[in-house]
Amino acid sequence: MDSEATTSDIPVLIPARTRSGPISLPVSVFQSRSAAAIRVASRPQALIIDDCRFIAGRVARALEAKGFECTVVGDGFAGLDLVRARRFDLFVLDVDVPFVGGFAVLRQLRGSTVHANTPVLMLAAERSEVDEVRALALGASGYMAKPLQLRPLNAMVDSLL
Repeated sequence: MDSEATTSDIPVLIPARTRSGPISLPVSVFQSRSAAAIRVASRPQALIIDDCRFIAGRVARALEAKGFECTVVGDGFAGLDLVRARRFDLFVLDVDVPFVGGFAVLRQLRGSTVHANTPVLMLAAERSEVDEVRALALGASGYMAKPLQLRPLNAMVDSLL
């Protein structure tokens, strides 16, 4: 680890390696890139921050079926970089993501003027009442434990929107 920086009142260790960027989701073979770019502009935007590609992909597919354009990143630093650059309509945030944890990212979102009221669904590897209470106290809109079932996920997203 190189140095320490502070996000709010929680110390955050900055890793020596480069952080990961957004994970590209493929454009359908039936669409040109320009058609996809036009379609994306009018769709609500969702940011999924989860280091498990399987879960992130499953959540992305469920949200895309509801009309969202999804961006997926695997760590908190990459997520915060995107939050500073773009506006999102929904966040799906894993509690245990690398580099900047889910609770620190949530704190940053709630402190932001742009995303202070944007719905945030927190995900956890296993159900923990302590984590659920903490997430809701910090301003999360909802909390779910993995593995995710499609129906409860859809119901939760519907209730958040």
